[in-house]
Amino acid sequence: MPIYEYVCPECKSKFEKMRPFSQSTEPADCPDCKTESKRVLSKFACFSKSESGVSAPVGGGGCAGCSSGSCATCGG
Repeated sequence: MPIYEYVCPECKSKFEKMRPFSQSTEPADCPDCKTESKRVLSKFACFSKSESGVSAPVGGGGCAGCSSGSCATCGG
């Protein structure tokens, strides 16, 4: 089962919940205040090392529409 991320609109708590795909769009109750919370898009980073040992992000840079390795070069 996949793990989904949620943010509570009331107490701003961030939490994860393991659920089947069939429940992927359903809200989840916050474990802290029990408020119904909507799922948020998961954010993660993946890096790989080249043969020379240099780390680089897999799939381009960290900005959504930019292939730069640094936000300083694209202004993001």
